Amino acid sequence: MDGDTTLSGRILLVGKRARVLDELAASLTQMGLHVREETDVERAGALDGSSLDVLSLGRAITGTKRTELIRKLRMQNPRIKVVEGLAPITPLLVAQVEEALTSPGLDAGVVGSATLETANARVVVTLRRACETSVVLHRLDMLYRAHEIRIHDGPLLRGKNFLPISGRFSRGERFLVVRADGETTVHPAR
Repeated sequence: MDGDTTLSGRILLVGKRARVLDELAASLTQMGLHVREETDVERAGALDGSSLDVLSLGRAITGTKRTELIRKLRMQNPRIKVVEGLAPITPLLVAQVEEALTSPGLDAGVVGSATLETANARVVVTLRRACETSVVLHRLDMLYRAHEIRIHDGPLLRGKNFLPISGRFSRGERFLVVRADGETTVHPAR
């Protein structure tokens, strides 16, 4: 996040892998957020949803357990934001929680879109106004190793911005994280 932006929020992390939850919780706690971790979905569902701002779910929490957990917590707090963990990459998961806490809504944010054009070896970021922007590509390779490529740090103009990318970026699961004027957005790259 930008140095002048302070986040606040109460986060519940629910996932299967305690190590991933511990790393994520440590990063979020360093940012000043109140974090609780849970690997047991039943125990998570018994918590007071009114004391939460964000429910962050790992990829292993699926099906009826996931649906029931969200239902229980939303009955107590309809405004709770649900984050679906995209990959076990701590900086990416942090960005997803930041997005839940900073997003002003679909059409009100600074970032209009962000896409990866593999054939052109570039990232295209569309902004609604000029601002200081950072763009990072996170990639999970076929062996489940995390990789990070810093694509841009600095000012970008309103409209479409074309940012060249080099290195290995075309294989595996890929996600773009764009931070602009105190907002964070996460974009799966297909």
